[in-house]
Amino acid sequence: MRYLLICSEDLLEHLAGSLASPDESALIIVGTAAARARLLRHDLHARVADPTEPATYRRLLARWRGALVVPVARERSAAVLAAARGVAPEVPALVLGHDPAPLAGASVVDLSAMADQLIRPALDRAVHRARADRLRGIFEGAERVLILMQDDPDPDAIASALALRILLGRNRVSAPLCTFGSITRPENLAMCKILDIDVDEISAQALDQFDRVAMVDVQPSFLSARFDKVVDLVIDHHPIEAPIKARFKDVRPSYGATATILVEYLRAADVKMTQRLATALLYGIKSDTLGLERGGTRADLDAFAFLFPLANHNAMRRIERPELSDAALDVLAQGLTRRRVVRGVFFSHLGPVDTSDLIPQFADFGLQAEGVEWSVVSGVVSGTVHVSIRNVGYVKSAGDVVRAAFGDLGSAGGHRTMAKAVFPAKALSREGDDRRPGRGLAERIMHRFLRALGPGGAR
Repeated sequence: MRYLLICSEDLLEHLAGSLASPDESALIIVGTAAARARLLRHDLHARVADPTEPATYRRLLARWRGALVVPVARERSAAVLAAARGVAPEVPALVLGHDPAPLAGASVVDLSAMADQLIRPALDRAVHRARADRLRGIFEGAERVLILMQDDPDPDAIASALALRILLGRNRVSAPLCTFGSITRPENLAMCKILDIDVDEISAQALDQFDRVAMVDVQPSFLSARFDKVVDLVIDHHPIEAPIKARFKDVRPSYGATATILVEYLRAADVKMTQRLATALLYGIKSDTLGLERGGTRADLDAFAFLFPLANHNAMRRIERPELSDAALDVLAQGLTRRRVVRGVFFSHLGPVDTSDLIPQFADFGLQAEGVEWSVVSGVVSGTVHVSIRNVGYVKSAGDVVRAAFGDLGSAGGHRTMAKAVFPAKALSREGDDRRPGRGLAERIMHRFLRALGPGGAR
């Protein structure tokens, strides 16, 4: 198919290899024999003609089926386009290197857009490579490295920890993936089993066994065990709630997943992306952003697009659909029976549960109720209250509201669209209420949340 490409003269040499598709050739229209001779020395097909004259195009377009390329100063682009359009108004035309002002009948690509799409990513990659080199240097020579996650690691944390170990060039012995708690959610357990990812439970007393400590998808203040010493590395995407004491920290609250940060490091350092690692990282990003629907950025989208063709999607489907026991189904059925919707907020208290994994699952489900903008689901695990909060994204920050509602009782925080609180049940049961002294745990949670949400309601 024939088409017209108008570009600046100084770009012609750089574009020479890509002026036409493999099954076409390009004819370059130049104004002088000297210019034609220079192009012929580079094996480029050129013809001398006036590119601003309609007669030029009447002759060439009658016979030529490939690309017509016109290298001219940008102030002459409009005249060239007018001459060609006067003869063949249906021929596709692209103006490259012109100011972004519209030209009738042509697509225009400004050089600043090319810089943004090509140079900016390359510059970002150079920055990430320098940071990756610095990060690796911190762990060089260390015999054993602890890669630590939150107390109940989620897919983003597990994938990020695996990626960091691979970035450091280490194995299971020299850099174990650890948590002070344990993995409870069925899909997270399935992820570790299907992708053969080892996660070990560890105590704070065992920290002395390691020469370096790295934290991923978590910060020292988030952990149940107290950290008095400076850690070597923190990579996270959660908001900073307390000053972080670390030799190297990379915390980006605007990112939807910590896995996205690790993908940038791996790509910049030219680390081979295996199918297993790609699957873990893709699932980490997908789960933390709900498939890029919640809290995703351009960086998350780029990482997702890079990983998607490399991942094992059959494995991901098996991870995402873990089996639910009869007991779990009974708990969810009770949750539906006990649901209440107040001021656009879905509330449900599951009561005593064996593990906390069903609470965030049901909070995600509650957000699907008609007319709901917030979902607040709670349950009690061994005397500890767990509250999971979700919202639709265009309302108040979930992290801010949950801190205001429950921050005085225990751990509370999160992102704009998802947050959680964990505190002793007795801390809430001690609260007095002169009007309703017998108020139950579920009502106290609802009352605190609505009070923190404020008189403006769900928004």
